Amino acid sequence: MMISRIDALRLLELCDGEEIWSIDYCRRQRVPERWIREMRDAYESGYSDRSQTIYYGGQMVNQFEGILAVDIALRVASILGVDTARILASSMGRDAVVRAIREAVEED
Repeated sequence: MMISRIDALRLLELCDGEEIWSIDYCRRQRVPERWIREMRDAYESGYSDRSQTIYYGGQMVNQFEGILAVDIALRVASILGVDTARILASSMGRDAVVRAIREAVEED
């Protein structure tokens, strides 16, 4: 299923690179169901570093099912014709990937 450029840009604007979107949140934001089926995964918290711990509703959780916001940004980028391979090869970290995608879209 294709989404409109406006919807793609709206989703990209919501992505921060670090979040895991719940399936419910994805549906509220009108992420295509096909994407949800293809990208959903279960994630586990890591406790050796605070950045590895998953929080939902302000509470720490052991496991969380959802979609990484960076994966949604990458899917949007491919729809918008952005060279994601180049971005992935040169970006350090998920937030940097999302930032590079936004910059590439703005240059277009």
